[in-house]
Amino acid sequence: MGLLPGVALAATLPGITLDETGTSSLFGYMFAFVLFAGISTAIWATPKDPHQGILLPILAIIGLIQDTLVWYLIAWLSDVRVDSLWWAVAGAFVVRACCWAAVWTLPSETSKPQEPTET
Repeated sequence: MGLLPGVALAATLPGITLDETGTSSLFGYMFAFVLFAGISTAIWATPKDPHQGILLPILAIIGLIQDTLVWYLIAWLSDVRVDSLWWAVAGAFVVRACCWAAVWTLPSETSKPQEPTET
């Protein structure tokens, strides 16, 4: 759930330009979102529960590296422009922060009440 606002907010950074042709940035946004969704599904680096202890900093570092590389992959495959490594890291931080905010604000799987089972 955090990818939609994360990619949108990262695209507002001055060092990330979704479309250099000046026509429409919708394709760049959709392409970035689809690539982020696909890679985030294949390599899961977002906690499913905010109470995972020592695993949280490890997932944060892996997630930032992953998202930075995804911004460069998007720039390589499309008209999206990332001006420098620092803008890619800033975009990765924004996307990852939105994903983690969704983990903390949305109910987790462990907090759902369980149905009574019949025996």
